[in-house]
Amino acid sequence: MNREQILKKIDSYHDEFIHLRRHIHAHPELSGFENQTAILISGYLKNLGWNVRESVGKTGVTAEFGPLNKGIIGLRVDMDALPIFEETKLSFSSKVDGIMHACGHDLHITIGLGVAKIVKDLELNTGIRLIFQPAEEIASGARWMIKDGATNGLTHIFGVHVYPDLSVGTIGIKEGSLTAAAGELKVEIKGKSGHGARPHEGVDAIWAASKVISGIQELITRKLDPLDPVVITFGKINGGNAFNVLAEKVNIIGTVRCTNLKLFKNIGNWLNENISSLANSCGADAKVIFREITPPVNNDSEINRVLRDSGIKVLGQENVIELQKPSLGAEDFAEFLNEIPGAMFRLGVAGSNGCAPLHSSKFDPDEKAISVGIKVLTESIVKLNNEMISTVDK
Repeated sequence: MNREQILKKIDSYHDEFIHLRRHIHAHPELSGFENQTAILISGYLKNLGWNVRESVGKTGVTAEFGPLNKGIIGLRVDMDALPIFEETKLSFSSKVDGIMHACGHDLHITIGLGVAKIVKDLELNTGIRLIFQPAEEIASGARWMIKDGATNGLTHIFGVHVYPDLSVGTIGIKEGSLTAAAGELKVEIKGKSGHGARPHEGVDAIWAASKVISGIQELITRKLDPLDPVVITFGKINGGNAFNVLAEKVNIIGTVRCTNLKLFKNIGNWLNENISSLANSCGADAKVIFREITPPVNNDSEINRVLRDSGIKVLGQENVIELQKPSLGAEDFAEFLNEIPGAMFRLGVAGSNGCAPLHSSKFDPDEKAISVGIKVLTESIVKLNNEMISTVDK
């Protein structure tokens, strides 16, 4: 089957893929609880003739097809939804209150199943493994699946993620770092309680916390290299017991994003030193806990080349965008790249009226992107398969 025939075949399944995506969108499940989603995926793949393994990394699914003794090409897509109330007013909006596919994982699943439907008829000389991963939103599912053997024997891996900043019909390619490393920051500020009318007799933990929150942002701009971006956002603060009592303790929780891996490995010590100093300047003490969540996605240059060349073949040079900057969002696809070479590309989903950002309650991607994703990935798998066999023959 030549390229033109493959592309026409993908187009012929357009309605089926749209129906499948809408069903998944209407029935979202949170990280680690993707049970019905996994059942749907497993049933679909088994009907196509794939060798399916269930409960990989808790609720994950893997499927294999083709000869496995000449290398295995992997494709990873994620499955989980977010704790967000949907406000799109679509006819297929989430039927589960407070849970929504607001990050495009419903499209990712559909793309993975679409690739499965096409690839099985191509008689490739290498094996193919599809990895349907749970719990990406809590950056845990990749490690769960790796621990359960999802990467055993894999030689290369592809990934895809929707991207509202690009128009449907285009893809984004990025050399090197595609996303940032992510960490969790917890700070406990300890002061001394006292009467609100006589603050000099105690140590106001709320005042100290405010100094920490604003001060750490200032220190980023003055004490760190501005060419290595660092973003620290505090998303939760809790403290105090009464309106007229100095707060004795305040807890703040936030996230840290960084593209420089060397800097990221040292950021915990830097935060502990500077946050403690800021709190001490107010007479308070600080306990700082920093936890690394996931490393940056660092695209392999050769696999990235395969994606770029395949995108150009399928979409045209003008629709393959070279991204200049990494995203400060995180993606635990990075965990797979610690095991095997691979690359992820951005899939444009903005329609004629644009597209709301990821994690928005009004996120509504253009569904035409599904076929685009299937075409680019199928072409990439075929191209990599041919290159692998050519190398073996030599």
